[in-house]
Amino acid sequence: MWLLGLLAAGAAHAGCSRVIDVPMAPIGVSVRFEQGRPQGIYPTLLREVAVGAACQVAMQQVPRARQQSMFDGGQADVLIPASATPSRDANAEFVPLIQVRASLLTLDGEAAVPRSLADLVALPDYKLVVVRGFSFGPAYDAAIATLRQRQRLVEEADPAGVARALRLGLAPATVMTASILVGTLATEPDLAPLLKRLRVEPLDELGWNASGVYLSRRLGEPDRRLLRQAFGQAARAGRVWQLFNEHHPPGSLGGSIRPLP
Repeated sequence: MWLLGLLAAGAAHAGCSRVIDVPMAPIGVSVRFEQGRPQGIYPTLLREVAVGAACQVAMQQVPRARQQSMFDGGQADVLIPASATPSRDANAEFVPLIQVRASLLTLDGEAAVPRSLADLVALPDYKLVVVRGFSFGPAYDAAIATLRQRQRLVEEADPAGVARALRLGLAPATVMTASILVGTLATEPDLAPLLKRLRVEPLDELGWNASGVYLSRRLGEPDRRLLRQAFGQAARAGRVWQLFNEHHPPGSLGGSIRPLP
């Protein structure tokens, strides 16, 4: 676990009342770990937010499904990154940072690809490979539950596992924000050749949605207010969008990531 005791010099407020626990899962260039040290878009953002809010943040590496279960079970204070969903809204406070659009991703394209999640589910032999614990809204969650029940789902711990499953032909497609898979392929030498083969197709039910950070309600309101303001300021100032552009290949974000309106 990496503990970031980042206290802003001369801060006008006292800072958070305790250390903020943030488990994180590898997600391409958004979150990666080098010799156990968190790197990438969101660890950088967290460090900057910690300085601005005069807080201490403890980050640790976990699989995505474990990250979600820790947050749901009250063992984590922050879930990042996360798409806004009604189930999460019931137990935590959402702060939008960016807009994302999940798509159908294939290698080299299919002769005929489904245009909607409903069409995909209706195809009797069509499989998906996904990251366990990902969510891109109610329509995605419902489709994943149906595919799992019909044994047409391959679930992996992280996007790199998804890419390898696609390469092996375990499923013809995945559904996620394209920038997640692009960032993963760009940072994994054995997967980099797949970048030229990647094809992105929109799905009718998956439009633009907010992605950001959830703050657990186990945090007191003063701590949530500090973090809410710091994350919100980073988004409004364009810092989040700047980090995405700094960490992704030029021209790779179109259609999958855009700044808040």
